[in-house]
Amino acid sequence: MVQEAETLAPRMFLNTQPLNDVYVGTDRRAYTRRIVDERGQLAIPSENLALPCSVVNLSEGGAKVICDAIPLAGTRVILIFGDGNCHEAVTTRYVDGELGLQFVAAAEPR
Repeated sequence: MVQEAETLAPRMFLNTQPLNDVYVGTDRRAYTRRIVDERGQLAIPSENLALPCSVVNLSEGGAKVICDAIPLAGTRVILIFGDGNCHEAVTTRYVDGELGLQFVAAAEPR
C-alpha cells in the first residue's frame, strides 16, 4: 500500500509550479507594469504643492507611488521623475501605503 502511494504521488503533482511562479486570477491591466525604484516628486497644482515620492511601479498607462500626503481620488497631479520627465495623471486609489496614478496621456512625457 505504501509503495502504491509513492508511485501515485508524482502523477498527482505533474502540473504544479513553485509558489512564486503561480498567478491566480486574471490581469485586467491595459499595459504591462514593471517594478522600479525611482525618486521623484508628486506635484498637486490645485494645492500649489509638490511632495517627494518614490515610484514603485510604472506602465504606459500609469504608476504607483509612495508619498507622505495622499490626495483624494480623482485629483489631478503631475508626476515628476528625477530626470525631469513629467506625466500628467489622476489619482485612482490608495491601498496599503501606495497611491495609484492613471496617466492622462499614455506614455507621452512632457
